[in-house]
Amino acid sequence: MEELEAELAKPEQELVELLTLQDATAKLLCAFCFIFMGARAAAKAKSGSWVESLIRTFLTAFGGGTLVPLILGKPPVFLDSDVLFCMTLLAWALTHLTPVGRWVEYNQALRLPLNLGGYIFKAVKCCSTVNTAAKVLSASALYPIPLMGPIVLGVLGSTGGMFLPFDKGLAAVSKGLSVAFEIPLACSAFFHIIVNDQSGFLGTTLRQLTGPVTNETAVLAAVGWFAGTYLTKELLDSSFDPFEASGYTYLFNAVIPARTYCLEEAAAQTAPVGSGRVYEGKVKAHTATEEDLKKSKAE
Repeated sequence: MEELEAELAKPEQELVELLTLQDATAKLLCAFCFIFMGARAAAKAKSGSWVESLIRTFLTAFGGGTLVPLILGKPPVFLDSDVLFCMTLLAWALTHLTPVGRWVEYNQALRLPLNLGGYIFKAVKCCSTVNTAAKVLSASALYPIPLMGPIVLGVLGSTGGMFLPFDKGLAAVSKGLSVAFEIPLACSAFFHIIVNDQSGFLGTTLRQLTGPVTNETAVLAAVGWFAGTYLTKELLDSSFDPFEASGYTYLFNAVIPARTYCLEEAAAQTAPVGSGRVYEGKVKAHTATEEDLKKSKAE
């Protein structure tokens, strides 16, 4: 009976190992899918030369893989692996020198599996980044483990390409947090607390709610969150946001901008006449001038 149960569970375990990239071949394939996603994004930006486009491809594909290792005192991942370096050269050539990138962009049958593999890789790397940071960073007097650092680095590892090259600035977060940030943030926090926080009250409380969760199960949950969100957006609703109905999204994408709007309007309305001060925000700029005063008197 036990042998039969083990035999029945074997395909399930193989699928778990495949999705969590414990299989070396699956890991390489998903890594290339991830790099190809970055190369396609880099190809959309205007570049003055092939050298610029190549550097932009490396920084877009490995933005997080550059920033996080440097913060932790390690080399960027593409310099630490000849395989990843060569994969990036191939992805750059396919997206910049051939029409393959455009074929993928406009053909869902090609785009879907490539992007899905990329998101699986991104989810697994998000969890491994959190684990690495938890081992390198030191705990403070406030909590038994380094709490915030691994979560922040987990998010940065998944989104660093949105900030590199540095001429992009903070445009990626200028309108608040998008799904591209929300998913890594939620997964990094959940994974870190459920797996690495074995003695703190946050981890203890969370495990009381969920029961024991292994590292493998937590990674699988992250894969499901990343991949599931992508598939929903790709196949059902491109505007899908799993946090849309939550108070978190309402606070950061509605309440705070609305309050900023009110403050800007109040400042504009009370500006001294003739000061020529301009307040610009999410609303039309308002200038208090002599012409405004004359119009208000005429009304």
